[in-house]
Amino acid sequence: MSKVLIETDETNLVATIQLPASKSISNRAYILQQVVQQKIGKSIVILNPSDADDTLIIKQALADPTGIIDIKNAGTCLRFLTAYFAATTGINVTIKGSERMRQRPIEPLVSALIQLGATINYLEEKNYLPIQIIGSKLKGGSINIPTNESSQFVSALMLVAPLMEQELTLNLLGEIVSKHYITMTQNMLGDFGFSCKISENYSLVQTENMLNKELPESYAIEADWSSAAFFYEAAVIADKADILFLGLKLNSIQGDAILAKWMEELGIRTIEKEEGLYINKGKLPDKSNFEFNFSDNPDLAPAIICATAGASYILKATGISSLAHKESNRIDALAKGLQQLHFKVKASSNSIEHDGLQHAFYENSVIETNEDHRITMAFAMLAILQSSIVLSETESVIKSFPNFWQEAAKIGINVRQSKAQQKQRK
Repeated sequence: MSKVLIETDETNLVATIQLPASKSISNRAYILQQVVQQKIGKSIVILNPSDADDTLIIKQALADPTGIIDIKNAGTCLRFLTAYFAATTGINVTIKGSERMRQRPIEPLVSALIQLGATINYLEEKNYLPIQIIGSKLKGGSINIPTNESSQFVSALMLVAPLMEQELTLNLLGEIVSKHYITMTQNMLGDFGFSCKISENYSLVQTENMLNKELPESYAIEADWSSAAFFYEAAVIADKADILFLGLKLNSIQGDAILAKWMEELGIRTIEKEEGLYINKGKLPDKSNFEFNFSDNPDLAPAIICATAGASYILKATGISSLAHKESNRIDALAKGLQQLHFKVKASSNSIEHDGLQHAFYENSVIETNEDHRITMAFAMLAILQSSIVLSETESVIKSFPNFWQEAAKIGINVRQSKAQQKQRK
């Protein structure tokens, strides 16, 4: 296992942070750009798109939809591209991915697309990558889709519904995880001219296939709330914090904007300014025992779980079952990492609890990130707790936040590569 030392001697954080553009919005925008192009031949310009690896993968695949497409470890790319290619006449592609992607769920989406008339073939193991997709005009209508593993199955179908012969009605089955991402997709469909209705209890989603308004010339992507979580985490752990996030807004289509409210409970104030959002460490909380349900906002879980540990708060995190199906099994990765830091951790298929106390001195054993960007960023900030931490890698951040280490350096988080790693990078 390789080792990368993360060091800091800062406990008073003062910085202006440039967050990346939201990859969740960018990925949806690029699909909808192509949908509109197919419908009316109009190209809507995407402004301030994410430069994250996931978004570059989806952009390149849409620009050259031929042959074998490697989506690496990008779950969103897999779900969105599978639906788009299946609904686009004349496409014949094979999608493959990393070893981890070959373990992640896709069967519910593939089954739904086949019911709608798609031609999709499993090339090796049934229900898993690689798959061949032969695009055609899908019929639309009413189908059932399970939602207990990923909301991306629903969003993928919503995004390509305008290409179908009939209006698409989705009957959502089971507990819905990350429902705010379904709402994000609904809002973006509206921005790109397509009406979409979601029932109050999120059991029914109806997406029309006809444009209903004049379209804008361009569409601007917001700064990313999910990425802000790691700097909020740093503020919780530090003695003092005064951080400005350029371009971030409280009024956002991103469900993860709830972070500001949750962090207020942990003593971090968020103030909106003309240039963005300013956060500082206010009065410490009156309590030291917290419980958060992440069923709608699973991407916030790694940062908040690590933040509460670093600030010596007791935490019970629930609604995290979907974390087992991410870039890594994040439940396992978080539990093992905190245990290496000598926190007492209790984990189940849907929860993590920790006691907020380090029961022994951390001696720089390697925290395995499993090449998962959110695990890497969450544990990196725990260097503030003890001056240093050792991670198995640092490169995975390019998936969502390519400039993470440059921005983290502004608050004193520095990467110290070994000489062997420096030679390898050259």
